[in-house]
Amino acid sequence: MQPVYLSHFIDSATPIYGGASGEINIEQIRSIDKGDTSNNLLLKFPAHIGTHIDFPYHFSNDGKKCNDYPPSFWIFDKIGFLNCTIDLVEANLDVLPSDIEILILKTGYGAYRNDEIYWSSQPVIPSRFATIFKNKFSKLRIFGFDLISLTSKLDREEGKLAHINFLINNDILVLEDMNLENVNKIPKTVIVSPLQINAADGVPCNVIAF
Repeated sequence: MQPVYLSHFIDSATPIYGGASGEINIEQIRSIDKGDTSNNLLLKFPAHIGTHIDFPYHFSNDGKKCNDYPPSFWIFDKIGFLNCTIDLVEANLDVLPSDIEILILKTGYGAYRNDEIYWSSQPVIPSRFATIFKNKFSKLRIFGFDLISLTSKLDREEGKLAHINFLINNDILVLEDMNLENVNKIPKTVIVSPLQINAADGVPCNVIAF
């Protein structure tokens, strides 16, 4: 397949978990058109915005942070890809090789990214998935999907348990709000490139597949 982005560009229309507004500010502070010698933007937004990664520190003061992962961690050649709804995930796991390092789930819910239901009514991801995945795929390092968060507003307690079970108990990072519109088969390679913010509990990522 040709190289494709599996991440969304961040702009003022980027959906935010919980439907919050006013948290993204992309301001032109220098402009050639206004007589400045260069163009320049001032960027202000939460760490957990757009296509982003959650680190263990997000749910534990003792958890690993952004700078605790070497560059080699972010290159994946053993990829699992499922194109199904949440309720069919467990039934489809047997088709995946046992040595996958990243599992990408295309639920189809990304089609609602510009609608309120994307953040208000996304499907619930069961916390038990983390243990099931780790037992079946011992090398799994990241679970990514086309939903705004591992936590659904429909069951926030289960979402908290899911974060703890993935990030803390099973050491699987969570890659949220992926752009999977143009992915219909297993990529050969996936590269996840987190924004390098020291000691961050989560950061936006560029994700490229080919």
